[in-house]
Amino acid sequence: MYLGKTTIRCRALFSFRFVDPENPMKLPSFELVLQGAFRTFLRFPFVLCSALLGTVSALILVDHEGPERATVLFNILFASILGIPLLFGLTIVAEKRAWGRWRSLGAQALGIALLVGYAFTVPTTLSAGPAFHMQRLLVLLIALHLFVSVGPFLSAGEQNGFWHYNKTLLFRILGALLYSHILYLGLTLALAALDQLFTMNMPGKRYAELWIMTFGVLNTWLFLAGIPEDLKGLDRLTEYPKSLKILVNYALAPLAIIYVVIVYAYIAKIVFSWEWSEGWISKLIIGFSATGILSLLLLHPVRDSEDAGWLKPAFRWFYVLMIPPALMFPLALWRRISEYGITEARYGAAVLAVWLIFIVAYFLLSKAKSIKVIPASLGVFALVVGFGSWGMFHVSEQSQTGRLRELLVREKILVDGSVRKPAAAVRYEDSKQISSILDYLHEVHGFDGIQPWFGENLRSDSALGWKDPVVVAGMLGAEYVKLWPGSGGGFATFSMNQNLSLDVRGFDRMVRLQYMDRGRRKVELREDGVVLELSAGLDTLVIIMKDGANGVRTLGINIRRLASELIAEYSGESVGNVPAEKMTVSGTAEGIRATLFLRSIQIQHRGETMVINNLSADVFYAKEDGLAGQSRNQ
Repeated sequence: MYLGKTTIRCRALFSFRFVDPENPMKLPSFELVLQGAFRTFLRFPFVLCSALLGTVSALILVDHEGPERATVLFNILFASILGIPLLFGLTIVAEKRAWGRWRSLGAQALGIALLVGYAFTVPTTLSAGPAFHMQRLLVLLIALHLFVSVGPFLSAGEQNGFWHYNKTLLFRILGALLYSHILYLGLTLALAALDQLFTMNMPGKRYAELWIMTFGVLNTWLFLAGIPEDLKGLDRLTEYPKSLKILVNYALAPLAIIYVVIVYAYIAKIVFSWEWSEGWISKLIIGFSATGILSLLLLHPVRDSEDAGWLKPAFRWFYVLMIPPALMFPLALWRRISEYGITEARYGAAVLAVWLIFIVAYFLLSKAKSIKVIPASLGVFALVVGFGSWGMFHVSEQSQTGRLRELLVREKILVDGSVRKPAAAVRYEDSKQISSILDYLHEVHGFDGIQPWFGENLRSDSALGWKDPVVVAGMLGAEYVKLWPGSGGGFATFSMNQNLSLDVRGFDRMVRLQYMDRGRRKVELREDGVVLELSAGLDTLVIIMKDGANGVRTLGINIRRLASELIAEYSGESVGNVPAEKMTVSGTAEGIRATLFLRSIQIQHRGETMVINNLSADVFYAKEDGLAGQSRNQ
């Protein structure tokens, strides 16, 4: 009996309404599947047309070969992506509120008009355009998905119906993804078999196009096919999936406990030592709050049940425990913003901090304590910050442009609003910050904001993008410093600028030392009678030349000294475009001349202690008879 009930529940959750209602165990006929698909199309025509339009646009973009060019397909694709949740949400709201046909069509028409207006804000050169358009798409997608979550149940009451509606959406998404992945993997194997068995030379992009078709149209159709039509009846449901309780009890709840212990331990450390980590406190608070709020949302229907157990005190004390982390969150952010200015990530984190304080205050002070407030308020926050002069993108660009202006004025590079080459070398710390801001502007916003400072056009020759930050830094007279992620913590990785040419005139041979790890390494070139041997600590390269007439000649190249100079030069930070001359060490001995070009090196440093973990290098050498007999490093 229990197994039968479980089977019925699973069928209800994962059914795509393509089964025979008179005989659910019978496999559906092709005609029945078509009827179900057509019924879904009649219910959500605008949603499926948006999915189809976006899929066609993506297929054409993927199939394109040759130079990049401006195209309206990006505008159509972005608007279509947003159109799926927007038009779906409007349809569900119309059904829930029992709007008439014309009112429902009017709402859909308004939604389409908003999508067309948004499409005009997307550049036709998006392939080389600023990345903030992608970020804004993500923010708007979050806002629209939250609208789908709360829109039909926005009025007071029906909290149980609201919860079961979102539970249904969750299982619809999981079910559609499961079916779509199975189909995609099967079709991928079929394509690979055709390619191998019949030597069809299938282009790799065909697999990407297959993925787009599967998840663009079919996945959307499968999701829509199982959306319940009687939304008002959801408020009468009382069933609670045991799988959700297991998920919370054995995964989310232990995580929340671990997070709260770590967060409070770290808050205590800050209070006693007043030392902050580099952004970790914000990540911990976000993880703790997200895990806790999600757990309470999933368990909401059973919070007052007889076997609730630990749920009742959890619902009572969670938001009390959130008070110190919620207050610590903006303090940690302010420290980062005051040092490095505002970026989209920091702006978004600041919005989350404000929202978290609002949610804590609401659930502690409000009598209603409606769970609808969580997605509704977060959706409003996301929508508000996506546009306007107050939005995250405009404020972030202005903040970073202002920081760059201050640096250039201080270094006397920007004078009376125009760029001039500095008389003296720009300090390393300033060059590092200038390079970081140029990287950010180039990737996210482009150089429109700083173009008036330059007499030369900052657009690249292709006219689809901007000049490389290395070029713009050179125009400012500053050394471009590319910091790699993961700087600090006692580890530093240095990489040679790959765009520079190496002067290798006068050498006879080259040997590439690729990905050398700690431990003694030897490379022997028998035809030349040359042996290259790295010491166990990678701090010395020994070159041994065997000459029948003159015996054995040896040259030692000191890599450790070069590593020490890199650590001192770049203050122990990881740098990705070190000039070739700073990654080069040479040496001569009787009959030997060699130069080692470090392509990359990772160094672990703690005070005076330094260890080379790995390196890659090119070694050029030449045999000469007239060189001085004393070995030396230059």
